[in-house]
Amino acid sequence: MTRLKRKTSVASSSMMVFPNDTNDFGTMYGGKLIEIMDMVGGICARRFTGTKAVTASIEDMQFNKPINKGDIIEISSKVIWTGNRSLIVKTKVTKEGYTEEKVICARAYFCFVAINMEGVPVGIPELIVESEKEIKNYNIGQEIRNRQMLEEKRFQIELEQNL
Repeated sequence: MTRLKRKTSVASSSMMVFPNDTNDFGTMYGGKLIEIMDMVGGICARRFTGTKAVTASIEDMQFNKPINKGDIIEISSKVIWTGNRSLIVKTKVTKEGYTEEKVICARAYFCFVAINMEGVPVGIPELIVESEKEIKNYNIGQEIRNRQMLEEKRFQIELEQNL
């Protein structure tokens, strides 16, 4: 059976950072930011696959600039790579203070696995890549997937040997 092909899906969300989202320094908790990034990335994955999608891993999480109480953040996600059952979603966070100037604050690559209602992995469409930017992102996604496979093997060894 031939796999369906489709262009990338996107998802985005904006929110204001409130005091309960911040630490003693008045900057946003990293874990809170990752939670929101995961949620927006998951919406993007679901839109692309047309199924449920669960987070398999978070790769190359980078915090670039602190996010302060009162900042408005925008989280944007885009599918950049697909395998047979998994996909990689690039998620970026920008912030703005009291002007509309946007500053990139964080970026991560989320790997999702598409599943059916019984929780069994299912096939997904193949990503169509055409532009130079899409090809570069796809290649980044492939590199990330290759690293993930090595980490999965390492983790399996740790489990088997109780390390």
